[in-house]
Amino acid sequence: MGVRRIAPALGCLLVAAATGVRAGGPAFPPAAPAAVAWRELKFAGHKAGISAAIDLRLGHDPVRPADEILVESTTHLPGRTFAARERLDSVGARAREIVDTETGARHHRKTYTLGERGFLLDLVEPASLPELLLPPERWTKRSASFTAYPRALPAGATVTGPAGLLYAASAAGLSAPGDSLTIHVLVQAHVERVTVWVEGAEPFELAFDENTGGEVRAVRGQLTALRLVARSQPVDSASASAFRIFGLEGNVEILWDPGRRLPVEISGHVKLLGQVEVRLASVTLR
Repeated sequence: MGVRRIAPALGCLLVAAATGVRAGGPAFPPAAPAAVAWRELKFAGHKAGISAAIDLRLGHDPVRPADEILVESTTHLPGRTFAARERLDSVGARAREIVDTETGARHHRKTYTLGERGFLLDLVEPASLPELLLPPERWTKRSASFTAYPRALPAGATVTGPAGLLYAASAAGLSAPGDSLTIHVLVQAHVERVTVWVEGAEPFELAFDENTGGEVRAVRGQLTALRLVARSQPVDSASASAFRIFGLEGNVEILWDPGRRLPVEISGHVKLLGQVEVRLASVTLR
């Protein structure tokens, strides 16, 4: 992962995953984990009397290598629940495994194991109507396949997951209009080139709880937030974009607190509801 505005000594640590395009801005940190301020984020939103919630957790799996970071997310939308678990290279945000589970309108668990040339997909689904009532661990319809990365994917490119995109943005130091981040994301079995750029700045009213070392305080007041806009394009020109992050689709936008390096609002399209916004309700800092 790297940016044009970065000093060469630091850029070599992160050059594979993402590229920023604003000259003269702050450099990437020497290691992504130290730059990501949050350990847990909770978002909540309401529209037409219906609630939506997104929870994000950052941690380590003790049985995995020390250079891995674990990003887990749970999204509750009307009639649908999305749960994701991504194992990432902690410095470059490269995904090693993505587990994507959906229940409600659809029922599946997709486990992607990413390699140098492509990915293995292990798909598990309910085999019968009675199995719809069982947890995914007890579903019995299984299939497996291998998909090679598209030829248009640059050699050595880092591929991450949707949560890995947010992890990378948290480490990137996006701080002013014109800053941007580009990274390849595995989205529903194909690779998309996603660019997140700072479109502008605007006032935002903060209202969340901040947990630091077990001490909780209420954060209230106005912030000049950055509006981050995510746009996606499939690497394979024959594919249609299916970009989705935490169950939100379409024109995904994030309002960003550049000082705390936190998303304070995430918005995107939800079927039957249209554009939905969820605001930061609480954060646990690392």
